[in-house]
Amino acid sequence: MHKAFEQVILQNQGRIRYIASRYSHANEFEDMYQEILMQLWRSFESFKGEASRETWVYKVALNTACTFVRQSVKQKESAEMPIGNQIQPAQDNCQADILTSFMNQLSDIDASILMMYLDGMSPAEMADVIGIKTN
Repeated sequence: MHKAFEQVILQNQGRIRYIASRYSHANEFEDMYQEILMQLWRSFESFKGEASRETWVYKVALNTACTFVRQSVKQKESAEMPIGNQIQPAQDNCQADILTSFMNQLSDIDASILMMYLDGMSPAEMADVIGIKTN
């Protein structure tokens, strides 16, 4: 199981890191990333294959990030800056930096949908991950 789990994490590391950065402050990124990995590990054996591994990773990562944010908000004063992506685009404006900059302007749900779309997920898979209707 360790090798299979490692493979899933390696294949989805970019997705996991993006979700952790999108939903955390810079000083919380590592904690959230580790929490996502821990939740993926805990639920790895219970994955039934009803959806693709990518869909499962998205769902666990997004749910974990939302729980992490709720817990973090409870512990902090309401006057603190809103949580958002902390990645700053480089000055050379490569395509990845332009995409990151654009995604930073989107809501969390819209950015997640765009990320899943770019990863080739079907509308049904995206709806399942986010918990919305397909249309």
